[in-house]
Amino acid sequence: MKIEQTPQIPAQVWVQTFGRGLYQLGSAVLLFYMPIVFVNYGNLSATEVGLAVGGGSVAGFIGNLLGGILTDSTLFGRKRTLLASSAFAVITSMIAVFTESFALLLLANIVFGFSTGLYWTAADSSVMDVTTPEQRQGAFSLLGVADNVGFGAGTLGGGVLLKLLHPEKLIFAAGGVTFLILLILFAVGMRETRSEGTSETHSIQKGWKTALTDARLMIYLLVNTLFITYIALVGGNLPLYFVNFGGTSDTLVANLFTWGYVGLGAALQVPVIKAISKLSYLTSLSFSMVVWGIGFALVWVLGNFSDMNEVYELGVFGVFAIASIIYKPTSSAWISELAPASLRGVYTAIAYQCWTIGYVIGPIIGGWAIDQSRNVAQNAWLAISLTTLSGLAILQVLNKQNTAVSKEEATAEG
Repeated sequence: MKIEQTPQIPAQVWVQTFGRGLYQLGSAVLLFYMPIVFVNYGNLSATEVGLAVGGGSVAGFIGNLLGGILTDSTLFGRKRTLLASSAFAVITSMIAVFTESFALLLLANIVFGFSTGLYWTAADSSVMDVTTPEQRQGAFSLLGVADNVGFGAGTLGGGVLLKLLHPEKLIFAAGGVTFLILLILFAVGMRETRSEGTSETHSIQKGWKTALTDARLMIYLLVNTLFITYIALVGGNLPLYFVNFGGTSDTLVANLFTWGYVGLGAALQVPVIKAISKLSYLTSLSFSMVVWGIGFALVWVLGNFSDMNEVYELGVFGVFAIASIIYKPTSSAWISELAPASLRGVYTAIAYQCWTIGYVIGPIIGGWAIDQSRNVAQNAWLAISLTTLSGLAILQVLNKQNTAVSKEEATAEG
């Protein structure tokens, strides 16, 4: 499918864009500073915090499944699901403010897991509803900008608040205010985008069966898990690699990541998507896969130097920023092309399960490699780079499958 550029962006996309920025801002305050606050300023161990965050991931998996059901239902729909997500996020922040024990921290992460599961499914489905195929990649690129700006602002702003507020747990109250503003935004500014014309012609069971027997979706889950694994490696393990083996301080690496990956990602999101707007979705995803491969290969090359120059590290983060900003809006637009209008929530929910899987695989592989010798850790990045070849092969298979389905549909219409 060819994508033509269009300047018209529906108002509801802007509502979701501002919402994405707010959600990511609040999420950064919660997720980035929970380990710091409860380990360094509280009485919990790093292991306890890790277990609590893991519990939130499991809840997120369940939340995605629930989000797929509620988002596509006539009873809830997109708007009420997003309102529920915002309410859960506010509750999470309040629990975090009063947390003194592992049990309360686990509860906070479980509640937030449900919030994230509901949010991502409903928010993406809402954007799919109000955009044409020609608009979707551009619309999701705007959300990508808000994603990066919100997360960056939350990380930097949270650091400032951490120095100003005492007790330090009050930082989570600031996150709660952000989520409360988000709830008001959805209540006042959002309309239900689920069309009445897409009434539930499928039962819940038939809807999930349709999605799980869609060969193109199942093939895409394989390559999508690779993309998410790469994102997890860059966000979690690459900074630690630069600290442990590159002679770079943790503060400097944090700044390089913020400006080179998050900041540059926000600045280049719209221009890069405009540059590839005439490519098909699968071609764009293949291009992203190539850039990921180049980035990991550069990390391997950089490992040959005992003192990795921060300018080169910044450049590597920049390469990964380009790979990520191509992938994220294109992936969402591709899912919207696959999904029937009545099953957008279900398809999106299934696709988002890849985030859970990727964030299990990535940290395990990356953590193991960094615990080894310098030579093993360096060569691990080359091995990861080579896995992009399998990703490209899967995308080629998917492209052939998609072409065959398109021909069948055209024949049926004829």
